[in-house]
Amino acid sequence: MKKIFYLLFLFVVAGCADNQSAVKYNQTNDRHYLSGDLNAHSYESIIQVLNQNQNKKVTFVVDSLGGYVSGIEDAMDAIHAHGQVNWIVRNRCYSACALLGISASHIDGTLYFHSVNAEYGKTTYASLGRNERIIKRIVSYGYSQSMANKLLSSINIQTKLEFNDGVLEQQN
Repeated sequence: MKKIFYLLFLFVVAGCADNQSAVKYNQTNDRHYLSGDLNAHSYESIIQVLNQNQNKKVTFVVDSLGGYVSGIEDAMDAIHAHGQVNWIVRNRCYSACALLGISASHIDGTLYFHSVNAEYGKTTYASLGRNERIIKRIVSYGYSQSMANKLLSSINIQTKLEFNDGVLEQQN
């Protein structure tokens, strides 16, 4: 039954993808692999995985340059509320991926942040500037106000946090 669900899940994710590269989702040995552009469908899928694995450790192995902001706050809250999410960066984790990662209880790898963007039309984007809701959310997860402000301070400058086995080792 579980295998059937995951096969259906893969078809839904692939079928709902924008013209951007689709999120590739795979589950192996209790690890959930996410790669590609993240979007509302990705966030819903993450929430479903967490709901199906309540009171269990869940590991996401990620490789993403980011994605869309629509729906991300619900996924951030679900990751944080679950309380047993490992976020492992396989190669890169930028933007939306980093916001999801900062919500996890255990992080391993480097997260890259910038100010949040919103879709405007089909091909261009408008800066939301400092998204106060997301900044407040990060602070509510236990990070300092000054760190949250710095993470989302600029659309042009990436701010990174490096975690090694769940411990914040470097911020710049």
